[in-house]
Amino acid sequence: MPEDLEAVDDRWLVKRLGHDPAAIEEFYRRHVRALTRHLTRSTGNPHDADDLVAATFIAAIESAGRYDPAAGPPRAWLFGIARNLIAMRWRGAAAEGRALHRLAGARPPAVDEFDRADARLDAGDLAGPALAALPGLPPAERELIELMVNRDLTVTEAAGELGIRSGTARMRLKRVRDRLFAAMTRDRTR
Repeated sequence: MPEDLEAVDDRWLVKRLGHDPAAIEEFYRRHVRALTRHLTRSTGNPHDADDLVAATFIAAIESAGRYDPAAGPPRAWLFGIARNLIAMRWRGAAAEGRALHRLAGARPPAVDEFDRADARLDAGDLAGPALAALPGLPPAERELIELMVNRDLTVTEAAGELGIRSGTARMRLKRVRDRLFAAMTRDRTR
């Protein structure tokens, strides 16, 4: 086992999540802040987000043996677990709401509310092909995206880290978006 876990790759940590407390601690340390921010934005409630963060890491530990590196980086896998947990919550809340309305003799909420929840889940499903396309990006574009995603930087902040102008970073980001959108639509037409 390496002495300095900060130097090892996330894939190495994921392989050990099910049995190595030090790997769990390091993987958690690396991703908890970004995951918490993401889930707080997704749920709109910091308390729900905290519950989901805990559930996500527990699920990651339990399912680490099924992680497939070919499906995407460990961070994307972790966020996918979180997305699935959010989906289960949405579905559970929707079913509970319908049941409460039936018990109260009221009409169920408009279909629009459920359609919006389904649309959010469908949008999450589109992320798979886009994530698979990330390793094939040119190095300069991939480096920009990695800074923005892994360190949660804005385009301007990432440009500063790379030593390039903000406009250059925005153009790279546009090219990345175009490539990822093409990958998503190509996968949907198959």
